[in-house]
Amino acid sequence: MSQKLPIVPDTYDPKTVELCSFFDAVPGFLGGNDTPRDYLERCVEIITIREPSICAFVTIDIEAARLSADQSTERYRNGEPLSMIDGMPFAVKDLFQTADFPAELNSPLLKGERHRFDSAHVYAMRKGGAVIIGKTSLPELGSGKPAVTCNPFDLDRSPGGSSSGSAAAVGAGMLPLATGSQGRGSVLRPASFCGNVAFKPTFGALHSGGLLWRSPSYSTVGIHSSNITDCWRTAYHIAQTIGGDPGYPGLFGVADVSSFKPKRLIRLDTLGWNVTERGIQTRFLNFLSKLEKEGVEIVNRTDDPKIETFEQALRTIPEFQPGLSAWEIQWPALVLRDDGREQISETLVDRFEFGERMALNEYRKMLDALDKLREKFTSLEGVADGFITLSTPTMPPIGKATGDSVFGDPSSCLEAPAWSIPVLKEEGLPLGVQLLGNKHQDYTLAQIGKWMMETFLK
Repeated sequence: MSQKLPIVPDTYDPKTVELCSFFDAVPGFLGGNDTPRDYLERCVEIITIREPSICAFVTIDIEAARLSADQSTERYRNGEPLSMIDGMPFAVKDLFQTADFPAELNSPLLKGERHRFDSAHVYAMRKGGAVIIGKTSLPELGSGKPAVTCNPFDLDRSPGGSSSGSAAAVGAGMLPLATGSQGRGSVLRPASFCGNVAFKPTFGALHSGGLLWRSPSYSTVGIHSSNITDCWRTAYHIAQTIGGDPGYPGLFGVADVSSFKPKRLIRLDTLGWNVTERGIQTRFLNFLSKLEKEGVEIVNRTDDPKIETFEQALRTIPEFQPGLSAWEIQWPALVLRDDGREQISETLVDRFEFGERMALNEYRKMLDALDKLREKFTSLEGVADGFITLSTPTMPPIGKATGDSVFGDPSSCLEAPAWSIPVLKEEGLPLGVQLLGNKHQDYTLAQIGKWMMETFLK
């Protein structure tokens, strides 16, 4: 497996960087020219080289992974792989419980905290033969003090958050895939900073059982990968094995992703455009021009009153989103606050106590505001094949700040699927384009993303 793993920023190019593809290796497993164990060892080699400086993992067990990879190797030799992800090494964000590893959430209050069972998605992946290798870093309790993790393309910069380690591990070529979660921009933003594909599914489409710190109105399982095929195959396998959240129909689509060239995309400004760095604006507008040259119609708020109405509705997000989140995380947030306030950063304590000061009727009003926004969104169903915007308004910050979630908030509030597609660069660093869709357009967006990568990165 060829590995090109640039360290200095000015070497990054989405057309040439080679991350750790798994699906490309599967034919070798089936044909006997390669094995899951050998594939794992190649990953371990990269981890050994890069992890000391990147710090993507909080815990890792190579020997257990080797045992699982050997079992997968035997299944391929017998012509009996369990699934399309059999033998795939993966890591899990330390916001999910797993049977093999602690779940400490980067907090001294939870040091050594263990669980007996795997989270739903981890259970599904193991059942398909995937090889868990460890757990990845995140900010304190998911949204507090940033992780120590570094950006794989510039060690002085942030990988984003809160799925910090998952994005960095994939962006550094250590693994083909790692799971994360998104409450606001926690999947899309780090994917943009670290140059990997990321998928935030329709709300409820992937079972979120075992996610230990979540806002019920927003939070979803997310997936970071080097490519769309591995990302989609994994999501599809999880959904087919364990379904979506109870009461939700799960992920729609078929097992493999074909390319689909969209006829029309709606360009969204959201609240993010006015705070987006000038260089990023220019890159994005140039990319839209390239899409138009390929025959894709791009429409925006000036072309359709319904789009303008929706853009105006998106401006209401700051009026309800912070309060909604603060109310919904009171448990277990206040339990931890009461148990060890002095061991939690002041920023998080303030956020927890903001929710504590709210009244139930205030929360109900915020839910009403959220419902009104979603109504405006559904009015655009069928107008285009999807929406296009950015994944982040800035380049990765120098230092450990996780970045602005402004471009991640819409899909989270709208229960909508979104993908971050690494087709651009700026200042020698990755820059992701976001594809967003109406509910259950997850597969269509994957097809569009694949077409974009094939068209503009080959």
